[in-house]
Amino acid sequence: MKKFKRIFSRKKAKGESTIITPASETVNVEAVNVEGNAEGTSTNTKQNITPFILETPPETVDSLRAYEKDTDEAQRFLDRMGNDFRWPTSMPQNTRDQVFWVFTDNDVTEDDQEYALNCIYFYNSLDNGMFDEHKQDWVLVYKQSVVEYGEKKSNKQRSDLDREMPGALYLPVDSLLRGEFLNPKIPAARAVLSQRSAGGGEYMIQVRVKRVGDENTNFITLAYRFNDTKNRNKLYKTVIDTGAPETILPYEVRSYLGTGWERQAVVAPGYGAPANLFLATDPFQVSIGDDNNWSRWVQTNTLRVWERKAGDQVDSSLIGNDVLDQFTYVHRSGGGLFFLNQRHEGPLSAYLDNLSP
Repeated sequence: MKKFKRIFSRKKAKGESTIITPASETVNVEAVNVEGNAEGTSTNTKQNITPFILETPPETVDSLRAYEKDTDEAQRFLDRMGNDFRWPTSMPQNTRDQVFWVFTDNDVTEDDQEYALNCIYFYNSLDNGMFDEHKQDWVLVYKQSVVEYGEKKSNKQRSDLDREMPGALYLPVDSLLRGEFLNPKIPAARAVLSQRSAGGGEYMIQVRVKRVGDENTNFITLAYRFNDTKNRNKLYKTVIDTGAPETILPYEVRSYLGTGWERQAVVAPGYGAPANLFLATDPFQVSIGDDNNWSRWVQTNTLRVWERKAGDQVDSSLIGNDVLDQFTYVHRSGGGLFFLNQRHEGPLSAYLDNLSP
């Protein structure tokens, strides 16, 4: 059985016309004279409806400065989108932030731009009532047109779809379902990081990330301190954080590894807010190390990356419990955390089991 419904238009009755007006245009509702003899009214009563004008003003350099993270981004956005650009009324704020970033950053991919354009098309179409007969469906938009209506997909199905149609948008029409999908309940990282001592610094480490199944030579490495050269050398300390349920790394990881991520970013809960996060749809493998040794590779299904231009409130990559819980480590008095290799894990576990309560 096919999962998708055919796209169809309702046949209009004789004399009926349907007009879809873009949100950017002025809508004039003409005055209507109604004659009749309804109960409680006199014969030939005329009711005049006052003309109603709905107009959304175009964005300006001044109105767009609220989205800027670097100077002159507002002007670059208008140069790309045109001086008559208007935000779709139904587009949420974090989606607007992402669209603005996509068309003002020189490092984004064509696929990210394709997704942003599909976002604009989707929300304009939503405002115009195009999806009114498909309120229970999900909509697949690609190349700024509707491809299909369908049902909810798994992460794997959406990841496969993004590989087949890079930058495609797949969202539910229903506002509640769309809100739940675009704002998933992800655990918040604590703002307080693991400390080496009462007045000391954080526990820092190095990390490598690769795709599942890739050779050991095809990975990205983040040192104890990583400077993002594509964002004014912004510094990220690579920190072990037992208050972070999930690992969060700089945007460069997404840029290097390519596909396997949600196209739509979400606002970070807890540490880093209101910066956006991109959530992985594919599993990835992580290894941690120091200047001399590296751990084995472990898999995480909940990898996250900060947006490219995370604010000053973000200064760290967080190695969270999704990775840490797969290792055995101990704290040595007056020293740091000591991660054991597989040869030592068994004897330590046996020793701990034999300790008196």
